[in-house]
Amino acid sequence: MIRFRKATDADFDLIFQIKRKSIKPYIEKIWGWDDAVQLEFHIEDFNSEKIKIIMDESDDAIGLIITTENKTHIYLQSLLLCDKVQGKGIGTEILRDLIKQAKSKSKQIELQVFKVNKRAKALYERLGFSTTGQTELHYQMSTSYSN
Repeated sequence: MIRFRKATDADFDLIFQIKRKSIKPYIEKIWGWDDAVQLEFHIEDFNSEKIKIIMDESDDAIGLIITTENKTHIYLQSLLLCDKVQGKGIGTEILRDLIKQAKSKSKQIELQVFKVNKRAKALYERLGFSTTGQTELHYQMSTSYSN
């Protein structure tokens, strides 16, 4: 059973470690991973108010999620899971819950995923997302739900 908790400023290092344990392989393929450079990005972008930490049944932090919402859309900015829990259905569970929320509010979900992250793209497609556009590095995906 997973649960979420709001991040705090004290989670700065934890959130950087989650990023390292989740997206490092994809960043390495695209630009190469440099801890100092990635730490600078993290310092510039860190805003604990937007982040929810994903906790497992042992109360260990296993990932994070960032969403924003407006009248018509839920935008999934980040869903990062530590490598040790990837492929165990946790991402699917979280996304299904997000889909339920979107359906109940008649909102569309939008996201983008690195092109090199084929597993994540396949997961989104299995859950009903379709590619609506692309950038040099990302597929833009969305799906809409109506009651």
